[in-house]
Parts: sequence; C-alpha cells; structure tokens
Amino acid sequence: MLQELLPLETRHQVISRSAITNDRLIMGRRRRPSLFLTEALWLLVLLVAVVPIRISGQSKGNFRGQTERPLRYQPQGTDFVIENGKEFFNRPLYGTNTAFRVDAGDRPEFVLYLPGRGGNLRLAIKTAAGQKWLFDAERVVARYRPGSMLYEIHDPLLGSGKLSLAVLPMSTTEGLVLRAELQHPSAPVELVWAYGGSSGERGRRDGDIGTEQVPMSQFFQLKPEFCRGNMFAIEGNTFTLRSKPATIIGLAPPDSQLTIVDATHWASLDKLLASAGAASDFPLVLGRVAIGNGAPLHLGFQRVSQTSDDRGELDTYLAVRKEQAGPGGGPAVNLPPAYTVEDLPRVFEAAEYQRRALAEKVVADTPDPFINAAVAALSVSGDSVWDEPQGAFMHGAVAWRSKLLGWRGPYVGDALGWHDRARRHFDYWTTRQNTEPISSSSPLPDASVNFARNEPALHTNGDMSKSHYDMNVVYIDALFRHFLWTGDLDFARKVWPAIERHLAWERRLFRRPFGAKGLPLYEAYTVIWASDDLQYHGGGVTHSTAYNYYHNRMAAKLAKLLGADATPYDREAQLIAQAMRQELWLQNRGWFAEWRDLLGLRLAHPNAALWTFYHTLDSEVPTSFEAWQMSRFVDTQIAHIPVHGPGVPVGDYHTLPTTSWMPYTWSTNNVAPAYM
Repeated sequence: MLQELLPLETRHQVISRSAITNDRLIMGRRRRPSLFLTEALWLLVLLVAVVPIRISGQSKGNFRGQTERPLRYQPQGTDFVIENGKEFFNRPLYGTNTAFRVDAGDRPEFVLYLPGRGGNLRLAIKTAAGQKWLFDAERVVARYRPGSMLYEIHDPLLGSGKLSLAVLPMSTTEGLVLRAELQHPSAPVELVWAYGGSSGERGRRDGDIGTEQVPMSQFFQLKPEFCRGNMFAIEGNTFTLRSKPATIIGLAPPDSQLTIVDATHWASLDKLLASAGAASDFPLVLGRVAIGNGAPLHLGFQRVSQTSDDRGELDTYLAVRKEQAGPGGGPAVNLPPAYTVEDLPRVFEAAEYQRRALAEKVVADTPDPFINAAVAALSVSGDSVWDEPQGAFMHGAVAWRSKLLGWRGPYVGDALGWHDRARRHFDYWTTRQNTEPISSSSPLPDASVNFARNEPALHTNGDMSKSHYDMNVVYIDALFRHFLWTGDLDFARKVWPAIERHLAWERRLFRRPFGAKGLPLYEAYTVIWASDDLQYHGGGVTHSTAYNYYHNRMAAKLAKLLGADATPYDREAQLIAQAMRQELWLQNRGWFAEWRDLLGLRLAHPNAALWTFYHTLDSEVPTSFEAWQMSRFVDTQIAHIPVHGPGVPVGDYHTLPTTSWMPYTWSTNNVAPAYM
C-alpha cells in the first residue's frame, strides 16, 4: 500500500478538522483533563520529582542534549523529602472524600480550599533575638508522608533547637489540624500564626497546575482584598470566622493570645504584629503562644455548616457534564458540630490513624525506593477521587472534580479493594442511562458547531453521560472488570439491561463495515483520555475496536451465566477479531495500525500511538507472540526520552511520548506518564 512505501518519518499523522457527512459522528474538543497517579509508578514519581530547567525564562524542549533535569524529591521509606525547597501549595491533602482540601508545599504555609479559597495560614517564631516566618527559616526539611506534611525547621533564632510541624486534614469533617513540637530550644520561643482570607474565589479550574495566569505558588498567596467582608469573633483561645463561602472555627492552645491584625501588612511580619488591635477593612486573626521544650501544641481550623455553603461546579465542568436526572447524588455535605480545644489531640490521632490506614492499604517492599514510596501515594490518591456524598468517582481530585463518566479513574475502586464504592459508582450511572425509544430517522449534525458533532444522535437510547463524548465505553469496561473482581452475579443481573442498551448504542452509532465482507471496525468518538485533539474522520480505529471486541466477549460470557442469549455477542466478537486481523494488523510490521480510513483509498495508518499498544493488550486482542511484537514497536518506533540529571539514580530511565505525530497538539503527543 502507498503509505507502507513511505519512509517512517514521513508517515506522521496530520491532525485537522474535517467536513462531516450527515450519517457520521465526529468528535468535538474537550478541555484539558486533570492528571491522576496511575500504573507507571516508579516513572511517575521520578518525573514529578524533577523541575524544568529554564533558559531566559523559557522551558527547554525535549531535544537531544537538553533533557537533564535535577531530582527535587528523594524517596525515604514512604516519604518524599526535600530540603529548602521553593514550592508553595503543590501538595494537596485530602481528608473527607469531599471537594475540601488543604494545599501545602515545600515551605510551611497552607491554604484551605472549600472549594474556593478558605483562607491562608502562616506560622512564625518570635524570640528575644527577633522574629521570622517559618517559610523564611534557614533550613526547612519537608516530607510528604502520603496524606500529610511534616516539617523539620532549624534557624539561628532557635539556636540548637528543632521545631517540628505535622499537618493533616481532619478525618471526620472538613478542616486542618496541626501539631507543633519544639526540641532543645536555646531560649524562650513564641509560636506565632496568622490566618484569614476566606473569599471563595475558585480560579479557572480549582487550582490545577498550569491553568492559571501564574504558578500555583503565586496563585494561592493571600491578597488583602480576599479578607474583605470576613468577620472574626474571638472568645478566649478560639475564634469564629464568618464569610460568604464558609464559617471556620479556630482552636488554639490554652494560654494563646488572639487578636485582629491588618492584612495589608501580610508581607511584613513586623508590621503585621504592630497592627494588632487596629481597625481594618481587611482583617486577619493572629495568635501567639509560648512553645516549650517537647510539649506538643495543637491548632485546629474546622469548617462548620452554614446556610450559604456553595458547593456547585464551575461552568467549565458543567458544560461537559450533563447527565440525565436520577435519584440521589446531590452534593450536600453534613458537617458535625465544632470540636473543642481539648478534642484536638484526639482529632490529630484520628486523622493520623486514617492516613496510615490509607497509605498502608497496599504496601510495596522492593529494592526500588521510588516504587515503595509511590504505592503508598497511589492509595491516598485513589481515595481522593472518591466523593462520598455523591457516591461516585470524580474525574479529578483538584481540577475536574466532577462526575465525568468516562476515563480510567473508577478502576481504582476495585483495584484497591473498595468494591462497595465501585458498585455505588456503577449504580449511579445506570440510573442516568437514556431509555427513550429509538427513532427510525437519523438526526442531522449540529449546525451550531459547524456540523462538527451530532449530539442529537449521541444522546439516544443507551447513552449515559449526555455529554459530547462517548463516555460509555470506559464505564462498561470498568464494569466488566468489577464483575471479574467480585463475581457479583446479582449486581450483574441488575445492570444487564444497561449493558445490552450500551452495546446496541455502540453498534448503531459507531460500527463501520470494511472490506468485501463488511467486517466491523468501530469509530473512536472521543472515547479515551487523549480525545481532546484526536480525529479519525469516521474510520475504524484500533483502540475503540479493541474495546468493543472485549466488551462483546465479556457480554457473551455474562449472558451464559445469566441465562440470556449469548449468540449475538459471541458473533460480534468473532467478526471484530476477523476485522482487526484483516484490516488493522500489519503483518510485515508486527503491530496494529492506528486506524483505517473510512473514505477515499481506505488507507491503514501504521504510526500507532502508545494507547493503541496498551488498550489492545488490555482488551486481550493479540496473542502472546503478537503482544511481544507490538512491544517491539514501542521499543523501536516511539521516542525514549531519557530521565537523568543531578540527583537522578544511575540507570536507563526514560519516559515515552504518547505519539510521534507532528505538529504538537494537546493530548496527542504529550510526555505524560500519568496517562499510560
């Protein structure tokens, strides 16, 4: 064939939008998805420990000789450790399986996220020799111990002393609990802290790295105007902050002195302390307490219920998430009453107990410290995308914390043993499936988007998400794997009609005949995470066809167990397997093509993507020998970008771009191991 005669370097896919015929569904575009820690554990941890080197303000590209990056975080047991790091607000801490979180970082400053800004917390030390914010201390060792942050602080103001901080999200309600301990001080020391700025501002995507106009270390810094309208009521060593987005109860150690200060002096600790008691339109609360040798002090910041709580989703998310109405699933969160100061040691221990239970859910003991640390982080990360009030897995934990049906997050439920959560998630979406009668006429594409979508056809019997994606496929894939994990035939019987409607929907909308026998390949209509800029112009695509092969095989097996007719599913799986071998397998190459064109010369495109490799293997299409042949495609035809630089362990570490296609567009050729 023509494309097989061309040199490999000339056969890169060209991405372009096309005109559409009325009987086809062509993808639209989606906003950038959030990242999620997944299977590539050791590589992911190695990469997130690296910072880009900048030349004249510009990031280096991934060019030969320019790929060195210093390792920032070192694994120690399950901890990720950095000394005198520079980042703020790059370590989210989750506690309650709601949208609330605490953002910490390399330096000890914290922001509560409600969602929306819930206030910044800074800490300082004050001695007879002077005073200093802790983030300016001479030496700060920060440890991300999955689910918490630990800080070891040394400074001339402490003499030979060491100040230790442990920060956790509360486990049974939305809040932050902090424990401070000072060992071997050379002179009396006061612990000083300042808090405020509950404005509810959310940003473009709730603090997703790279989506705001400035980096997160700047985006979440407090500005005085965030404090406007905040009202503090101080009573002894406790306070109440009332603001439009939230009511926060503050709990300080006994003998603490609390006062109101002026946020316009936030940048200067000296001026902030001097403003104590002065009237201000931008109030903060400031606390001071003596911290002794070895005696722990606890601080607590707890959100309590108020009638004006706003837990709605950003318009960006709602534009994509438009599922059918169904029972339950509301975002309401019932918060318990406020704790007392005396409760804080118990609250801290309960939060640490929950953190350890999560981090130790799966334990890795290997010669590779990166894998050992990453597995603990994976469990915490997996827990973070579960939303308990709504009974569903979210698309992301920071950005895109939204009930998007598709993509691979829900697999974490069964993989980490939360089979009850997985069932609730699957149950939620079956109640949203479209069950309206199927029209005999084919809806026309949408003129409002220049005929680039056909949502009227998409939103017919069998559809679940009512979005402009085929989000059904990954849901069904995770559902079948749930049955393999659990063997739950009662649940399988309950959702069997939803499976049948889905498979009929896929055949009706995306099945395409190829070759003289009209064998079926399936269109990829925004069916995987990379769908932002993927377009196959209605052709038969390997990854979407592989999904449908596996789903029909599994439906046939399940039908036999349930006493239903397995024949149509067995037959469809056989036809798909024939079509993939005849139309997509490149015998003289040893791998599946990315896709075959529907129109024109019906060419097969041999330059496959990384997702074509792993989705096809996941779907059990190739034989063992074919799988090995496909792995050689990855070894020889996909760039291997070295991971090396100061502090990086010696070894042949590398990462892979998702494709070698040009020109660069979002999602099609990212270097993003979290998507593998």
